[in-house]
This record gives sequence, structure tokens and C-alpha cells, in this order.
Amino acid sequence: MKNNRNSNKKKGAFLLRPVQVQNGRKNRLTAFLTDVCFVWIYLAGMSLWLDSSLQLDLSIGICLLAALVAALLQQLAGWSEKGAGRRWLGILSWCGALAVIALVAHQMWLSGIHQICNHAVDVLGHRFPYLFSSYAVTVDTSAALYLAVVWVMLLLALAGGYLVRSGNRILLGMQIVCMLVLQLVTGIGPVQIRSFVLVLCCLIAVWMRGHGEQIAAGRQRLAALQNVIGLAVLAVIVLAAGSLTLGKLVPQDGTVLSDWKAAAVEKVRDLRYGGSNEVLPDGSFSGLGSFQPKGDAVLTVTMSQPESYYLRGFTGSDYTGDGWKDTDTVKLWESRDLFYWLHRDGFYGQETLSDAALIFGSEEDRTQKNSITVENTGGSSRYYYVPYELDSSADSGVQTALGEQKIGDSTIIADGLRGQRQYTYQALLPQITKYPVYTTALLDADALDEAGKNYQNLESYYNEFVYHTYLDMPERIQRTLSSLLGEAKIPEGEKHVDYSEAKENILYLLTSVYTDSNQLDERWTGDDFIFDFLQISQKGYSVHFASTATMMFRYYGIPARYVEGYLITPEDAQAMTAGEPYVVDDTHAHAWVEYYQDGVGWLPFETTPSYLDIMNKAEDYQNISGVSGGSSQDEQDMEQQEEEKQEEKEPDEKIDWVQVILILLVIGICMLLLIMIAFLMWVLIQRHKSRVLKRKFDDENAGEAVRAMYEYTMNILAAAGLNIRNTSLYRYEKQIAKMFDEETAAEYHRIVDIRQEAVYSSNEITSEQKAEMMAFKETIWKRIYTNGTVIQKLQLKYIYFL
Repeated sequence: MKNNRNSNKKKGAFLLRPVQVQNGRKNRLTAFLTDVCFVWIYLAGMSLWLDSSLQLDLSIGICLLAALVAALLQQLAGWSEKGAGRRWLGILSWCGALAVIALVAHQMWLSGIHQICNHAVDVLGHRFPYLFSSYAVTVDTSAALYLAVVWVMLLLALAGGYLVRSGNRILLGMQIVCMLVLQLVTGIGPVQIRSFVLVLCCLIAVWMRGHGEQIAAGRQRLAALQNVIGLAVLAVIVLAAGSLTLGKLVPQDGTVLSDWKAAAVEKVRDLRYGGSNEVLPDGSFSGLGSFQPKGDAVLTVTMSQPESYYLRGFTGSDYTGDGWKDTDTVKLWESRDLFYWLHRDGFYGQETLSDAALIFGSEEDRTQKNSITVENTGGSSRYYYVPYELDSSADSGVQTALGEQKIGDSTIIADGLRGQRQYTYQALLPQITKYPVYTTALLDADALDEAGKNYQNLESYYNEFVYHTYLDMPERIQRTLSSLLGEAKIPEGEKHVDYSEAKENILYLLTSVYTDSNQLDERWTGDDFIFDFLQISQKGYSVHFASTATMMFRYYGIPARYVEGYLITPEDAQAMTAGEPYVVDDTHAHAWVEYYQDGVGWLPFETTPSYLDIMNKAEDYQNISGVSGGSSQDEQDMEQQEEEKQEEKEPDEKIDWVQVILILLVIGICMLLLIMIAFLMWVLIQRHKSRVLKRKFDDENAGEAVRAMYEYTMNILAAAGLNIRNTSLYRYEKQIAKMFDEETAAEYHRIVDIRQEAVYSSNEITSEQKAEMMAFKETIWKRIYTNGTVIQKLQLKYIYFL
């Protein structure tokens, strides 16, 4: 018996001759069917993985049928008791048959394989914006794709047959782990959680079958036909119930796995690139607290000509509610053809300003270069910190990092496993203040030379991508900015509001309403960072102002991005010595907004109040006295006319009535502006009062909530015409009866009773009383707003904010 058991282990799982010899044929048939069943489960899992991971858009029924046929043929070809020699012969014959299929239907087979490869490239490109190579497809039909999938199923049947026959759990476990790692790292895997679970369950079922192979009792149970059928039925029930349950409990868009991936990627990035003195949030605002630089060294910068620069690092394009991230990879992949041609012609979005300067600038702008060496001692090594005037040479590390094969020109990611801690690049002398000259030169199309026309042509294509990509904003933020900035009136035939008008309005709102402070009262834990800053805290530092300004530019139709980096200020430049290292500490860390200036590319714009006079800029907006649609410019024109008239000293002593009228007009405009500011302040106060009352509606103290709802309701009634005076609350009952009806007046009487009890009684207000007060408030609001005039509706929503 001992020898029999040993020989049984050597022969395999389902050659069960020592068990129930009189029923050997039945056992062999059962073993054959069981092997077919488990090979089919393995192939079904793999076909589901291929279809859902590569988005092949195949019929699952056809794939499962093809998997069943492949499993049956493979077991028929390899089912033998006559030793390893016959088995290897069967494997060789199987591979030969696959080769014959590929040769006979070469064009269709190759086109189908190329379709699968292109789907894989497309899926990978949607996650990693890189110009991957695509494959030529001569027979672009579903028949070619199905032929290739069936061929792949037949190839995988060899692996499935080996795993099932040998019960090798180590190899199968390694495959499962590799598939999980592949999905975590690259995102290639089932998108829907249900598909992911089904694939995993199929592979785990084969793994458990291999586990059962290792013990005699397991082999005995697997050899019984009734047990195989029962196991199959149970597996179907468990898989169906599990997938349905997960479909209800877990998001079907793969957010669970994507969240895990995002968390893992964040940890890996911290380990790879993290600096010891980082104070910037890298676009992630969850738990953001006060800005507390300690004066520790971050960068050591050496320049051949000391100049002031914005050194940009992280660039955020897509707002997530709790921070910024790079441009959506799906949108970038859709623009792959554009960037292929742009990069092939040497056009990169990070160097647009330099390109314009080299073509339209002065001799000094074109010839003088600044050699800059950056030693990153304490910041994130993930980015190259470069100025807007970057002019990288073909053999520099920065040029390599720009990447001819990359899609989308924003953040310059450093090469290497740990990034780069030291690098050198070339930059032009500061050009940000000179951009108006270049925009003017581009307007004179007839005067452009060949280089100018080529630049203008390439910029126009990139310009189209920019407007398609960097104008997205949440609807909630758009509504909020509409109430704060008014309607964004874009002139007919234009793509955006006038740059000057937009900048003036943005500066006015941010400098007049919001507080610039590095010290925050608490860490941010809200649901929308910008909304919280605009409507609740109204206090923050450069991260808050830059994020908000980015959305404001987009509100006006101007593409914009959020940027973090370090400033080399004019004061720093004066303290630097050519060729000598200069230490930039963490107090120079800063966030700003960059907007797209048509023709010359991305430009920084300062909106943090304490930084407005630190860096050099092209324009100095002195008149930011209010949000308007152009009145500031009109006022400037009038002031200029007034100054010109004052400069004209004529001997005539007669009264210049034109000048008098102009002065009176200017005074009238100033008075009007003061009235508008006073009105705006009054509106802000009313909004604050309304917001405070609304917060109390959900107060845990029911009495406090009832008092707030009653006061809110009376404010609505007052806006509708109720004469509020110092009298008993019950006396309003008659007025309410005239405004509505006796039934509403009776309800009001009951509401006053509840309010009086909440104010003057020690009794606890019940949830029913609170609900009654809430219902009355909603009823009054609906009746007044529905039947009110346009004026009353405007007062309710935009004056009193009720």
C-alpha cells in the first residue's frame, strides 16, 4: 500500500487507479471532466481579464464558449497515461497547430494581434501620457479580433492545463500577485470592481483546487462526480451573490483600487523624492495647516548673471476639491498627435516665452544667456526648478526631461529613481516684463519673417489645446464666483474677458475681502478648499490665493494653472555674486497662478497681497477700486484727459467749462464707487447674517435651532412686505392673514408658541416641534418666492440671501 501511495503521488491528481479500482473508468472520466472544468475556469478568468483590462468590447458569451472549447481540446490532446514523452509530444503538436493557424490566416491573425496590442497601448496611454508606438492593422474587423482572442485562449490553455494537472500553487500565486501589481502600478486591469472580483475568484478557485491536490482526501473528494457538480453550483452561487453584493456596496468605477493606488503612489513619491525642508503641500491640501518656514536651506543657486526669477516646480492643472493634480491623462492622450508634431518641431509649452523672445526680442534678449546651476538640498527632487525663461539645449538633462515622447507641457519631472539633486540649464535674461512687446509684434502678421510665422503657427495649435484643457472648473465654484465677480461678459468674437479687466477685478476682490496670513486657526478638513476660502474662512496664504485666482482666471475664460516653487527676488539678485552659490531658504517657497497670454504662453501673476510688490511685473495696476466691466479703464482715461488739460497752460482766464464738467464727472464717478462699495459691504453683512442663521438650523440644541428658524422666517416675511416693529409677536397674525389666509395665520400662531417656549421656557423642544418650525419656514419661502415679483425674488436671493 505504501508503494501504491507513492506511485500515485508521482502520477498526478486524477489517475485514481488505487482508489475504487472496480470503477476505474468512471474515476478517469470524472477526473477528465474535472480537469476540463478547472481549465475552463482558468481560461474564463483570463478572458474576462483581457476583455475588461484592454477594453476589447467582446461578447463575453463567445469568449466563455471559446474558453470551453480550448479547455476541452487541450485536455483531449494531453490526456494520456503513457508517460511524459507522450505529454511533451502533445504540447509540441499543440504549438505546431497554433503556428499553422497563424500562417494560414496570417493577415487576419496579425491584424487581430495588432488590434489587441493597440488596445493595450490605448489603455496604457490613458494612464501614462506618453507617445507609445501603435501597430498597423490591415484587416480592421471584429472577426480578426475574435480570431486573435481565440488563438490567445488556445495558447493560454497550455498554461492552464499545466497548472491544473500539476496543482502548482506557487506559479499560480505568482501570476495572481503579478496581475495585482500590474494593476496597481500601471492601472492595467479590470476597471469595474465586479469584473476584478470575478477574475480573482476564478484564479483562486484553481489555486484552491491545487491545494486539494496535495492531500489524499482532497483528491478523493474531487474525483467524485457529485462533488464536482456540487462545487460548480456552489461556486456559481457564491460568485453571483458576491458580485451582486459588491455591486451594491462598492463603486463600480474602480475608485477603491484607484484610491489605494493613489495612496501607494504618494508614499512611494515621498520615499523617492522627499526633501527634509519641504514646506509646500505639493498640490495636496488635505489637513493643510499654517505656513511655517524655519529659514532652512532648500536650494543652492549659482548664476552666471544674477537675476530675479520665478522657479516653478509643481504645476497643478485639474482641481480635485482638496488640491491640484496634473492634467487628466485621458485628455492628454486624446492630444497625442498634436504633441507629436509640436515636439518634433521643437515647440514645448514650458519654453514658449523664451521662443517668443528669441524671435521678437532685442539683440540682448536673443544673445545673452544665463547659465544656472541648482543644487537641491532640501526640496522635492521630483521636479526641475526652472524659470519661465528656460532655453534648454539639446544635450542638457532638462531637455531630456522635457521629453519628445511626453504628452502635455506642464511640470518638468526629473529623471532618475530618486530624481535629480543637481543640474544646470540655460535661461534668457528676465522676459516676463517684456511680453507686451512680443504680443504687439505678433499682431503685425505682414512683418513676420519665416521664423515668426512658423512660431505663430505652432503656438496657435498649442493655444487650441490650452483653451480645451485649462478652463475646467466645478459648477459650485462657478456659481460662487458669479455671485462675487458678477457676470463674465466676453466680447463678441473673443475667447475671454480683456486681460486687464480680469486682472483688476481679481486683484480687487482678493485684496479687499480676504486676509493674507500665514497663521491659520486650524487645519483644513473641509469638502472644497477654494469654496471654503471664498465663503467661510476668508483667510489664508499664497496657496489659498493662487488656487482661487486660478479659478477666477478660468471664470473669465482665460486658461490658468496653479504653481508651486521658489522665488529669486530682485533683492536676492542684488545680494548674489556672479558664479557664486546663493542659498535659497524655505521662506522663498511660494505658490502663484500662471495664466496663458495668447501668443507668448504661460506667465506668472501675483495675487497674494503681501507679495504684490516683491517681484518685477509688466503692468502695475494702481486702480483696483472695484469689480467692474471696464469702468476702471474709463476712469483712467478720464484722469489722463484731465492731466493733459491741466498741462495745457493757456493765457485765457475764462472758465474752462469742459474741464469743470470733467472734474464734476470724475467726482460723481468716485461718489458712485463709494456708494457701490458701501452697498457691497452691506450685502456682505447681510449674507454673513443669513449664513450664521442657516448654520444654526442643524444645531444640536433644538431650542437654538427653533429661534434661528423663526428669525429667518420673519426676515423672509419682512422682505415680502411685513411691517416689522417693536410689538408683540402675536400681533403679526393679522398682517399674515391679510398677506396669505386665516389658515396660515393660525399656523403662525402655533409657530410663535413654539418660539416663545424655546426662548422663555426651560422645557426641551421636541423634534416634532423643530420639524413643524422647519415646515412652516419652507412653506413661507415657497409661497413668497413663487408668487413674488422679480424685484422681491432678487432681494430674497441676492440682497438678503434668504
